[in-house]
Amino acid sequence: MPRASKTPLILVGHSMGGLVAKRAFTLAKQNEEYRLLANRVHSIVFLATPHRGSNLAQLFSKILNLSPGARPFVADLHRSSSVTEAINDEFPHYCQDLRLYSFYETMPMFYGLGRNIIVEKDLAVLGYHNERSAYLNSNHSNVCKYDSRNDPNYQVVRNALASIIEGLKPNAASEKVEVSNDDQHLLSTALGVTDSLENHFMDVDALRTGGSCQWLTKRANYLEWCDGAKPHIYWIYAKPATGKTVLSGMIINHLRELQMDLAFYFFDYRDKRKTTIGDFLLSMAWQMAGLHEEILRTVLEVCRGDEQLHKSDYRSIWRKLFLEGVLRVKLNKLQYWVIDALDECKNGLELVPLLLKVTATGSIRILLTSRNRFEHQQQATSPVVKVVCQDIPVEATKHDIALYLEQNLDQLPAAQEEDRRMIVDEILRRSADCFLWVSLIIEELRQVHTSAETRQVLENIPSDMNELYQRILDKMSMAPYGKKLAQAIITWTVCSVRPLTTDELHHALELDLQDRIDSIEKSIASSCGQLVYVDTHSKVQMIHKTARDFLLQGKSSSEFSVDGKEGHKRLALTCLRYLNSNEMKSPRQRGRSARSPIPRPKPKQGSVVNYSSHSFFDHMFHVHSTDDDVFFALAKFLGSSNVLSWIEHMAQQSSLQRLMLAGKAFRNFLQRRSHHLSPFGREVALLDSWATDLVRLVTKFGKYLLEYPSSIFHHIPPFCPSETALRRQLTPTARGIVVLGLSERAWDDCMSTIVNQNERCSALACSRKNFAVGMSSGRIFIYDGEMCQEQEVIQHQEQVRILQFGERCGLLASAGFEIIRLWNVNSWTEVWSADIAKQCLSVAFYEECQLFFAALRNNNLMIWDLETGAERDSIDWTLALGESNSHAYRRPICAAFSEEAGLLAVVYRGQDIVVWDIERDAIHGTYCKETGAYPQQARRSNQTGASSVLFGVEANPNLLAVSYADGDLVLFDLSLGTRQASTLANSHSLACSHDGRTLACADSSGTIQLFEFDTLRLLYRIHSGEHGCQGLAFSGDNNRLLDISGSQCRVWDPTVLLRQDDEEDNSDTMSISTGLQEVSVESSDDDVVLVTSIACHPNEDIVFCGKEDGSVCLYDTKSGQQSQKLYSHAMGVSVLSISLNGESNIITSLDSSSRLLTQKLTREQQQDWIISETLFDHRTETAVDQVLMNSESTRLLVCTAERDTLWSISSTEGPRIIAELSWKDRGAYRWGSHPIQHDHLILISNNIAHLYDWKTLSRVTGPQGILLESDMLSDLAVRSIVPCFANKVIAIAFGKSLRHNAETQLLLWDPSDFTPGSKSATPVPQYRPLSEHVKDAVGEYRSQLVFLHSSGWVCTATPQSSVKGTFARHFFLPTDWLSTNVDLLFGVNERGDFVFVRRHEVAVVKNGLETAEPVLCGRSSRRRESEPHWASKMSEGSRRTSSSATLVVPDEQDVDNPSWKCEW
Repeated sequence: MPRASKTPLILVGHSMGGLVAKRAFTLAKQNEEYRLLANRVHSIVFLATPHRGSNLAQLFSKILNLSPGARPFVADLHRSSSVTEAINDEFPHYCQDLRLYSFYETMPMFYGLGRNIIVEKDLAVLGYHNERSAYLNSNHSNVCKYDSRNDPNYQVVRNALASIIEGLKPNAASEKVEVSNDDQHLLSTALGVTDSLENHFMDVDALRTGGSCQWLTKRANYLEWCDGAKPHIYWIYAKPATGKTVLSGMIINHLRELQMDLAFYFFDYRDKRKTTIGDFLLSMAWQMAGLHEEILRTVLEVCRGDEQLHKSDYRSIWRKLFLEGVLRVKLNKLQYWVIDALDECKNGLELVPLLLKVTATGSIRILLTSRNRFEHQQQATSPVVKVVCQDIPVEATKHDIALYLEQNLDQLPAAQEEDRRMIVDEILRRSADCFLWVSLIIEELRQVHTSAETRQVLENIPSDMNELYQRILDKMSMAPYGKKLAQAIITWTVCSVRPLTTDELHHALELDLQDRIDSIEKSIASSCGQLVYVDTHSKVQMIHKTARDFLLQGKSSSEFSVDGKEGHKRLALTCLRYLNSNEMKSPRQRGRSARSPIPRPKPKQGSVVNYSSHSFFDHMFHVHSTDDDVFFALAKFLGSSNVLSWIEHMAQQSSLQRLMLAGKAFRNFLQRRSHHLSPFGREVALLDSWATDLVRLVTKFGKYLLEYPSSIFHHIPPFCPSETALRRQLTPTARGIVVLGLSERAWDDCMSTIVNQNERCSALACSRKNFAVGMSSGRIFIYDGEMCQEQEVIQHQEQVRILQFGERCGLLASAGFEIIRLWNVNSWTEVWSADIAKQCLSVAFYEECQLFFAALRNNNLMIWDLETGAERDSIDWTLALGESNSHAYRRPICAAFSEEAGLLAVVYRGQDIVVWDIERDAIHGTYCKETGAYPQQARRSNQTGASSVLFGVEANPNLLAVSYADGDLVLFDLSLGTRQASTLANSHSLACSHDGRTLACADSSGTIQLFEFDTLRLLYRIHSGEHGCQGLAFSGDNNRLLDISGSQCRVWDPTVLLRQDDEEDNSDTMSISTGLQEVSVESSDDDVVLVTSIACHPNEDIVFCGKEDGSVCLYDTKSGQQSQKLYSHAMGVSVLSISLNGESNIITSLDSSSRLLTQKLTREQQQDWIISETLFDHRTETAVDQVLMNSESTRLLVCTAERDTLWSISSTEGPRIIAELSWKDRGAYRWGSHPIQHDHLILISNNIAHLYDWKTLSRVTGPQGILLESDMLSDLAVRSIVPCFANKVIAIAFGKSLRHNAETQLLLWDPSDFTPGSKSATPVPQYRPLSEHVKDAVGEYRSQLVFLHSSGWVCTATPQSSVKGTFARHFFLPTDWLSTNVDLLFGVNERGDFVFVRRHEVAVVKNGLETAEPVLCGRSSRRRESEPHWASKMSEGSRRTSSSATLVVPDEQDVDNPSWKCEW
């Protein structure tokens, strides 16, 4: 082949030939001369290749020695030999873009002295994401030798090669989009799609007989659809088992031959996920992204905004991926979609309108198959789209059946050709056009050998499928052996929530039957092979959906019929038996220590662990609620430590969403059970507690569980409320973490409360990443949507009445009485503004047309160009009412837009609702409370007035919710003009979730209620105790609700919002609706006094706390409780800061009135602390920025923006001023004590440091000062100066601003660089990697720097570890602890107690610093084959955090290395 050729290469290697192919490819990649050749390699097919050597290496050598020639390489075939490991270490770096196929043997090989499988499955499969594996029913030698074209092994390998070649064909016409590894990882993570589609297609295509299904390619209507001249849907329908899926496979092949851009999807009842609309949409977007560069960019942008998109409901996926993404891209080539088995989609009728909208774009052609014919009433959403229905003609089916029979002619039991033809004719005559019936008859005929037996089969087998199934069951009942096993196989195959692999089923049946099984494949073939089969991927399947339906529907009295409830009970109990077994027990010593920080991996668990862990609770939906066997088995599991091992396993599998679904399953089971049995008892309480705990566990600790699954044993439980099951089941250990001081006994639905003193909230809006709170002062506070931390403050310059995010255009609109402003959400700068004549009532982004709309109180609709702000139009909508009615509509009180429906609803005092069609510039309808729409000329008056109005979104764009003054909440369907539902809510504020499923409303008394939008079924109620709710909004992921009232914004995360598309709703046991959840919340700020400042005593078990009422109190770190009130400032002023000299016991406190108190403390014989002397009591004229005391407690520096005053506070002389420094516009500054030269102070301002004398406050450095040189200081302001590492280092924190929780950068400096003669100073370079990890410095413990990592972990570092590029992490803080808009208050004492303020309480974390886990600063590591699975998950999770630095835990081998022995 010419060297310059670009022809793709496919390498096929058998046994060691596969290793040769891997090594040759790797060497070619590494060698510049052969790299072009290596780049042409497209795929590698491995046939029984010992990737990791073989347990039978010596035997393998003997076999090879039977033929001549020396083979020294055989010595390298031992399991995990250095040669195979070297190949496996290098190959993954270069094979990411290859398609890999690994086939493994399943039959033993005879070698004279015995028989064995030469290369086991685990040695023959690589386990890479781009690998497809399948078994061959052959021994090691014959995996590459085939008897004929009909050999099943040949067909499997042939289909793999054919698929590779077919995949290359489209590339000849258009290059497939290249996707980088990072982008591919992002797509896989966000979309949750695997490359199993091609496997499914290969399986389907393997079923097709050559020449069959060709009738369709001759149909004029199909060719018209292929031609794509007019957009329409091609809908193929036929009865069950007539070959629709095989026909879909042929269509895919045909379109590929035509070199069309193609995406396809097979709905499959056997896989729960493949029955959902969400998975279908994700798959189609993923396939299209691989074909079109612009779509790839669009999909990646959506994925970056929501990396957990695959966990959303299908409505959110449809909106984000398609409405706002894919469908907006203009394709230069037609895209074809082939969708099979729409009838197996769980919500198929809801998918049809979406497909019609896709087709209406004009660039996508859709073909689908279904049992059901298209009903034209489904076309209301897109009447312009044509749907062509095509049934499968009888003659076409007969022709294809004849081809199938022709192919299997040699398998028919007849010696003469004439006899075979007679059998074929008879089968055709009786087939009733059913392929499945024919295949079962062929299978039956393979078991007979005489003409008489053949006639008997043909005469006795019924044509009706149900009768045929009954005959098969009757025949199975006559078997002398294996009936119990056959019954178990059928039950498991019918009732399992997904197809089980043969290994899984083997293990499950042994658990179920309490017996050993020789070969599950043989058992299936011999006992129930006509109903159950093993596919090419070793998955056990029912022969057809009709067979499953027949077995479940109770149409047969056979012993093999399956009772659904009993079957699911059987599977649930078996799964629970496994989960309660020793294999799932947690190790006794699961804690970590500084010596051995990495927990050892548990012994290998059985192959059924994944199914049992992921699916046992799915079966509970179908079990009768009064069943005590399941109830007590579940209670036993939840009451044992095994439940923690289960949670760990789920976290290792990144299956946290399944944990939440398990909690919901427990809740559903208890609710159904309570209708029949007493809802009391220990087991009921246990299930009820875990039902809540599992959901809260994910919402509160999900990020940490993914990073570190083993944290469920000792890290997470101490931070849970005291009455939760997670906390109660924690086994206390001497060195285990203990959290004291918190009164919370149960989970709190209020995740965070954000208070802005001296402000009044007036508007609220949420986007995917942020939420914005507008104030009456005109300020708009921007917060991070996840952590609730303040990010930016912008100024609207008048009271903010409305806030609205434009997700797709990246804008935020703010509106008031006189002006509208648009802001860029990336830079938070103003894009444009416009004056308005009257107050704005509502705004909307019509981004499709690049327009911005505003409804004003003067009845005008203002329209601006979204990009430039130029006014496009101004429309008075009352003109459409006619002159006779316009006087009644003078002053609207509120309005709402529906962008999707193009409507505007307006509310007038004392009038009915007017809905205006924006596109037609006409009245859409007038709606009265009692009946709905009525003719405008029949206008009524004196009816109950509306107070607020809101449109639905997503799936409910034609629904309109209206709250009335008499308390009624009414839902109208605008498409029908009818009143759909109503309830009593007394609401004045309304909000709709972004997915359109949930409606929130609030009344004047502070009650917040959540309803299902389309039914107004009440889901949740909060009695908040806060009067006057000013606004509601849902977070971007729909899982949280925000409300504003007074000066505070609260963030709620009620579990009822965590609804899923894949929640069970098709069970006959699901008729019980979810009960109403009610929460009562104490009025937050009236009943508690917030802690506003703290100082830890270094030598005593006490913490000094300043409070917002002016008091200074002592808290005992042994209990976390307040022990005494020490003294108080004036009533009603907050204590802003406290500083303490632990040696002299002198405390200084500063309050919000700028009053300073310095007191001498004494304590006698373990009694209460008392104030023995007041050393200083002074109030400044301006706000105090900082207070600093010298080490001898004789000098006090008081700093304001304009003046620094040095006071002497000697008890003998009394307070007096020693010196003053005056400043003008000096900007951000901070003072600090020099850690070595104790008679000097350090002042830093504008990145210049000066030294001052503590005695005289005279400057001792030159006029130019000491220049702080670092490329990290650009645009940063100094925030604090503190010594660390036993005064050997100066830690200086810088921030982008001085506002609360601004992003900080901690730099470490050598104190010797700060001398009177110094000209410049640079950070110590060895500490720079550590600096990137420090979010906030906490303090010192045993000469270690204690700091908070941006990922939420509390960490420590020593000079020695920092130089080596490492630090230690100890424990993490719950997400809701960090979700605040104020500076975090924490500290640490010499005993290692970590103290953290939570509003009015002080949490004390004991023993948290006693265990340590070494972490590398910023190094990434590739997980090796031997690395524990949890470590990989943790590393991946760490990379997902918001920190720019990466936490990397070393491998066990590294921990034992002396270089890792850090002196913690």
